[in-house]
Amino acid sequence: MLAIFGVLVIHSSWNKGSASLELSSALLRNIFAPAVFLFIMNSGATLLDYREKYSTKTFLNKRIHRVVLPFVFWSVIYYLVGGFLRNPLPNVNFTVAKPSLLNFLTTFLSGDINGAFWFFYCMITLYLITPILSVLVKDHLNLMFYWVCLDFVVSFLIIYLNNNSWHLTLNQYLFPLNATNYVSFFMMGYLLRVGYFKPVTLKYLAVFGGVSIGIMLLLAGLAVKFNLDPLLANLGSYGGPLLFVYTIGAAVFLQKLGTKLGFFQRRQVQKVLAALSSLSLGVYILHPFFLKLFFVLTGTAYTSWLDLLVMPIFTYVLCGLAVYLLKKIPYVKTILP
Repeated sequence: MLAIFGVLVIHSSWNKGSASLELSSALLRNIFAPAVFLFIMNSGATLLDYREKYSTKTFLNKRIHRVVLPFVFWSVIYYLVGGFLRNPLPNVNFTVAKPSLLNFLTTFLSGDINGAFWFFYCMITLYLITPILSVLVKDHLNLMFYWVCLDFVVSFLIIYLNNNSWHLTLNQYLFPLNATNYVSFFMMGYLLRVGYFKPVTLKYLAVFGGVSIGIMLLLAGLAVKFNLDPLLANLGSYGGPLLFVYTIGAAVFLQKLGTKLGFFQRRQVQKVLAALSSLSLGVYILHPFFLKLFFVLTGTAYTSWLDLLVMPIFTYVLCGLAVYLLKKIPYVKTILP
């Protein structure tokens, strides 16, 4: 639930109306930057031990029905909508000039139908390798953590430095485990859930996460006023080492908060949270339509404080309600998870 709201905040904060608005947008984007990665961590936490509940065939069937089929269906819908629009929906980023079956297949495979749908390509890849990763959960957690560390060094340090400073033509065979699908977050979610780390390690992870977001906010503020070197400016971006550390620290902090506060242990509260969480994927799929609705109603377009402060709440409430009601209709659940 928190992850999808964070996504809505990010997708509502591309404001350029004034210097103060631009600064506030940049700060909010950094604060909520871990949103999607927390969702990936939660998926890893709940799915990597699937063998204890059902077979690999059942696991893959469940993922196909819950994610793959809705992804394909809504890609078709957004493609058709894009063929009628002069300007793309907010956060979709694409329109279709000449719709055709071949053009659909090309844009679908290249991820150019809906910019927000990059998440589905990422998750489907993770689902495909989950049967392999799941073998590690019983007796090989150290190997899993080794993979996390290796991925951090390769993807978030070496490749980050090369993309932002070295600009070398690196041989791709040197990096067989380069994980653009963020597999390290997927595995860290499980490691945190099963208590792999000692309390003192968790404390350090939380502290490092706090330091990382502090540096990210400082850099975000400076980037609004100054033209920073990419090596500094992108430390907190996707693929940046600070964002990786901040995400892990945020996950540790939220896990601690959830166990310490008795409020979240109440059965009724957990029921409500579970119900809200079940709407998350549907909200993610439909939210561009509601961002557009907000722009139409307010006459704004990433130019107002309304977009920054009100649009995420407006979208979450209305879109969540729409998803809840639509899922009451027979068979809709198969296309709107």
